Amino acid sequence: MRIAFLLACCFFLFGSYEKEALIINQTEIIVKGKTTFGSFECSYEHQGKRDTLLFDSKSTGITSLDFEIPITAFGCGNFLLNSDFKKTLKAEEYPLCLVSVNNLQRGSQAIVGDIYLQMAGKELYLESETFYKLKDRLQGTLHLSTEELGLDAISRLGGLVKVEETIDLEINLYLEGS
Repeated sequence: MRIAFLLACCFFLFGSYEKEALIINQTEIIVKGKTTFGSFECSYEHQGKRDTLLFDSKSTGITSLDFEIPITAFGCGNFLLNSDFKKTLKAEEYPLCLVSVNNLQRGSQAIVGDIYLQMAGKELYLESETFYKLKDRLQGTLHLSTEELGLDAISRLGGLVKVEETIDLEINLYLEGS
């Protein structure tokens, strides 16, 4: 869900300074976390479908963006991590992550908006999240905790390997013509 928000923000950021519309040709969402033995990354990438974000030059606000992300489409690098990630996010019970980005505003260096996130049966409303324009994309990072998402992190080896409380969601929205 946050990935979708970041994608939406990336679209808006690039076009808000140079164009009246942004075309996103690739979306990438990366979930980053740490365990007692190191770090992990699980990613979702979507290519092929283009999304266009239009800016209304007479208004400072931008319409909402809505995304559905299948939890089973995330890859973590190996079978065990993939399985643990899907169990943690309760993929069988809640197969989709829903993200809605609203109240987007163009700033001098970034795009700011509110994010509604529905994941693993939990709903969050995050206000004033920021997306920055990089060379070829818009990028936003959301810092979440397993507690606020209502997640029970998987532990292995009798509790010796545990996932830390903080999870980062990095959203990359790749822009056409960048």
